Amino acid sequence: MWMYSLKFSLRSLARELLRNIWGRLFVYPALLANERSHEALAAYVARRARKLGIDPDGVAKAPLLTKAQVKADPARFVRPRSLGTLCRNTIRTSGTSGSPLTLVQTLGTVVREEAFVYRQLRWIGYRHGQRRAWIRGDIVCAENPADGRYWCRDWIGNMLMMSSYHLSNATIGSYIDALERFDPVVIQAYPSSIAALASWLNASGRRYQGGSLKGIMTSSETLEPAVRAAVTEAFGVTVYDWYGQAERVAALGTCEHGNYHLLPDYGMVELLDRPDGSCELVGTSLNNPAMPLVRYRTGDTVVPGDAPCPCGRVFPLVKAVIGRQEKIITLPDGRIIARLDRVFQGIDRHLLEGQVLYRGDGKFTLRVVAGDGFGAADEAALIDQFLLRVPGVQVAVERVDAIARGPNGKFEFIAVEA
Repeated sequence: MWMYSLKFSLRSLARELLRNIWGRLFVYPALLANERSHEALAAYVARRARKLGIDPDGVAKAPLLTKAQVKADPARFVRPRSLGTLCRNTIRTSGTSGSPLTLVQTLGTVVREEAFVYRQLRWIGYRHGQRRAWIRGDIVCAENPADGRYWCRDWIGNMLMMSSYHLSNATIGSYIDALERFDPVVIQAYPSSIAALASWLNASGRRYQGGSLKGIMTSSETLEPAVRAAVTEAFGVTVYDWYGQAERVAALGTCEHGNYHLLPDYGMVELLDRPDGSCELVGTSLNNPAMPLVRYRTGDTVVPGDAPCPCGRVFPLVKAVIGRQEKIITLPDGRIIARLDRVFQGIDRHLLEGQVLYRGDGKFTLRVVAGDGFGAADEAALIDQFLLRVPGVQVAVERVDAIARGPNGKFEFIAVEA
């Protein structure tokens, strides 16, 4: 267990020195000033747009940009290096829509992202250095830990890192006990992970007993109203949901009243009307000078709000975020599995689309629409990555010409065979 703790502690140390401290000290104060002043917000957006060479008045005239266009030729959208963008890296998205993507971002982009997330944590009541718990897609323990601990400590980040892959009715009680002993101020989790804990607590007639908890921050999946209600009942705190994407073109945060706010200082957002009354999010980057995407169609939809929020912030309200729903699978041994998008991470050059199909009885098939160069080594890598997160199951790769879409034009990332 100490090896996992050392790994995550060293990772936190590197992140603190390279990005986190700079985001908190130099970017966050400007973001704080934007919350209550329309004038400060407008000036900030204009300043960031000019820095990236974007004309705010001309954005609406630019053509809409799709993920397929970026995926087909990502180099077309990458700007030449300049004095302020020398330090950059290539990232590969995990492909929540089943279609991984390669993007380029600067170190400054990562610093700014940290500042925005820190602002969301401040809305919860968190202050730097306080205890946090993390229940997301990281491998934080052995496949079958001898001591029954499905977590480790990040000493530098003061976080309890908990596995989202070992949750089951047999283990959730120990997760709750560990959380109550650690007593975090904030729990950051996938909605599916914290929902499993909440369901167990509610079914057991128990309530979470940690005295320091101020809020739960979810992200990466759609937070359903029923899940929000169940988590609030079990843990007795507000659920704060964060929406963002690797393309860095739009973000939404949740205030202490439980309301979503569009964050105009993160990205210039347009809402394209849809026939059902919802709106598609289209965003223009304000944070990534290496690859600033203009009028990028995120594919996610929201229901806009129309009333001012009691929190007093000037950011526009959103009633609901629609999309990113994933099925939750319960294996024969009781494990609760969701959020498997990282399986396809890192092979986007050879993979057009991917889908996880559960056939029942612990058997999975990874359906892939293969591109040029996809071979046996890629199939083996997919299986290895899947078994790393869901050990002890059967998994195979199936190449298909296409993956069937639903009425909304999307396919289910996790499908269950009828």
